[in-house]
Amino acid sequence: MKARTSTVLQFVAIVIMSIAASYGFQHTETTYRINGLCFYRYVAYAIVVCLGYICFSRYRRYLGLAFSFTLSALALSPISQETIGLFVSLIPLLAVMMGVTTVLVFPSSGGKEFFGFLGALILPAVVAESRIAGSFHLFGTIQSIGYHELSAITVIIVGGYFYLRYAAMVNLSSLEFLSKGASEREVAEVSKQCNIVIIIITAVASGVAAFSMVTVPIVSNALRATFVTLPLYVLGLTLGVGVALTTAFYLLQIYHKRATRGYLLKS
Repeated sequence: MKARTSTVLQFVAIVIMSIAASYGFQHTETTYRINGLCFYRYVAYAIVVCLGYICFSRYRRYLGLAFSFTLSALALSPISQETIGLFVSLIPLLAVMMGVTTVLVFPSSGGKEFFGFLGALILPAVVAESRIAGSFHLFGTIQSIGYHELSAITVIIVGGYFYLRYAAMVNLSSLEFLSKGASEREVAEVSKQCNIVIIIITAVASGVAAFSMVTVPIVSNALRATFVTLPLYVLGLTLGVGVALTTAFYLLQIYHKRATRGYLLKS
């Protein structure tokens, strides 16, 4: 029952993260266009071809090849423009498929492709909010989401990343303990404690991301006269996420070692 609840929560997190990132991607348009469409649409399409192959190949190699070959053939066909247009509408579904495949079906992959794809989706909006956009015509935007919307999306993705990442690790560890002869009660107790730590880590990571998004504009305005060309929005976000990643990884390592040591002593 607990395992099923955990799976449902992870699926809900995948859906929310996919919708949030897709919203940012669909509402950002660059000045540089190809065949009347934002060039980022083509970049995202190419990323889906590559990551889709990696995701589906874990299940069946021929399935990954078929997926990538079909998308590549459509992109090179006479209906390529219509294909890219439809692709933008299907972005949330494709993101969910990647999340389910790399987090729930094959948790050993750690969801790397899923998180990488979400990062690629919000990149145009991040660039639009930074000063990089004004430096290169290629990155110039004619439409983008607001800073507060980008902040909310970033917090959702950062928090979801930590939750899914460590929830998958706990699931794998639980299966490993069971295969080595541990009782279900012992595994359930360790999993319960790990879930508490995951919630704390997720809250801290989301808080750091939110704090970074709030304070970066203030710091940027204060230092604008001194560091005119420095893209502080991007720098602040990167530093905030980096600190959260390092802290969370360190805490989880400590807890995982203690939990494993306690289990081995009981055995």
